[in-house]
Amino acid sequence: MLREVLRAPDQLQTGRQSRAELEAPDGTITRIGANTLFYFDRASRELQLTQGSVLFHSPAGKGGGKIRSRTASAAVLGTTIIAAATPDGGFKLLVLEGRAQVDFAAGARLALDAGQMTFVLPGPGGAGAPGPVMYFDLARQVAASQLVNGFARALPSKDKVDRAVEAQRRGVGEGRFVTTGFLIFTATSDAQVSGIETAGPDSDDKLTGPFTGEQRLALNTPVRLGSAALPLARLFTTPLLVPAAESAFLNKESDILVTGLLGLTIYIATPSLSFGTWRGPREFQFVGRESISLPASLRLTDLATVDYVRFFSPRIDLPAGAIVSTDARTGPVPLTLYFDTDATLRLSGGGVNNAAGGLLLQSHAGDVQIDSATLSATAAIGETTVIPSSVNLDAPNGAIRLTGSTINAAGSLFAAHGQLVNLTTSTIRAGVDVWIDSAGDMTLDRLTLSSSTPATAVFQATGNGLLDVRTVAFDSFKEINLGARTLALQDVNFAANSVVRLVSEQGRLAPAPNTSAAVLTGYVNFVRAVTYAGQPAQNFVPITAGGTGTQPATITIARPGP
Repeated sequence: MLREVLRAPDQLQTGRQSRAELEAPDGTITRIGANTLFYFDRASRELQLTQGSVLFHSPAGKGGGKIRSRTASAAVLGTTIIAAATPDGGFKLLVLEGRAQVDFAAGARLALDAGQMTFVLPGPGGAGAPGPVMYFDLARQVAASQLVNGFARALPSKDKVDRAVEAQRRGVGEGRFVTTGFLIFTATSDAQVSGIETAGPDSDDKLTGPFTGEQRLALNTPVRLGSAALPLARLFTTPLLVPAAESAFLNKESDILVTGLLGLTIYIATPSLSFGTWRGPREFQFVGRESISLPASLRLTDLATVDYVRFFSPRIDLPAGAIVSTDARTGPVPLTLYFDTDATLRLSGGGVNNAAGGLLLQSHAGDVQIDSATLSATAAIGETTVIPSSVNLDAPNGAIRLTGSTINAAGSLFAAHGQLVNLTTSTIRAGVDVWIDSAGDMTLDRLTLSSSTPATAVFQATGNGLLDVRTVAFDSFKEINLGARTLALQDVNFAANSVVRLVSEQGRLAPAPNTSAAVLTGYVNFVRAVTYAGQPAQNFVPITAGGTGTQPATITIARPGP
């Protein structure tokens, strides 16, 4: 086992039977497999992987880092991954726990959760097209990997990895994943990767063939629900896939085999819907080929036979002031209430209350806009996610806008992800942590944050964006992690005894803190009224990072890293 400090830039190469482990002072672990060649730049915390394989673990809030190959790079923060590369451009990334972001040389970007992988196949001249996001057998990979088990001490993140393994095992047991028996491309011999897939249109051992005449007719016929009873003649209890010939949108976006109610358009005109007569699988979906329209008030009742209710359509129409709610229930698995659409998802006034579990609101191509509304959830979303959130807003190709609204994530935590995030004059109450990330700019303006237990707040603008924080008190959180190319803070207070980690491009506090000076790009800017325990926050920043250093260094300012 090798323990030494690498100096930037340093080169390390392992032999045919050798491995090495490097530990940084902040607890970051890098394990290097056999026949591996890489360079490490300490200043940028960037690892350039030329060939071979590495396991990288970055503790949450410790600055993270980046692993780069000829064809892709992976940003890691609070995550454990395995990355491998070949000299001809092959690249593979597996996420063992947490979340990683992959940027391909061709310009594409992917976010991967625990149990997911992606790759670049070698191509002519060392270039290759990015592969898809795929699931792999996490338990088998962890058990076989020498990067995980071939060292004298256990991984510091072993407990998190074990939890991710168990979550995937539960998913298999509940029928949400199926093993394939296939091996997925591997760039090195550390361990072959065994495939696992969601139980959906891509499941090779569960393809059901083209639609039957009844299924095709249902998907091309409008349906109007005018009473609480589900129309049994229109329900499908046998899992089916959606062929691309029937609907490119449904075929592309569906991630599980579809059971439930199908229609060209679904118009719900009743204030309540009962699932008491449903005798199919525990996943029920309202599938509208063109659109789904909800009433001003809708209550879902008699939910003992379902664990998952999804409204799934290219367009979901929620009238202004609409209220959607569920009855409370007991059971081993929380009920997931899922709004899944391609267009912008708008909720103006009213709200959504899941008294039986978690909420997931997602737009694949548009925005998620919540205006003067309330979202409430009592437990975590009952499916495998990178963060066990009870309210999850997701707009991977759009913006998340929360204005004048309230989120009650009582069961676990609140999570959001978008290309742009704007949270204004709103209240977020979380059971534990708050995690929000943006691929572009993020604005937190007059935001009230609280947690029922001392927890962690993470706000990240992972691109070249600005994290603009105005009138926010982090008094409920023991750890606060803010990261972006540029941080601008105004009227912000950090509680006494909290640990604050601020990450910016330059890794320094801008000059003249708390004097209303102009925001300096690439720096952490204390514009005005930024305090820690009621005192000027710069007093708690070390002199080496631009602070006064007159108080204990409880605010860390650093550059981004792997």
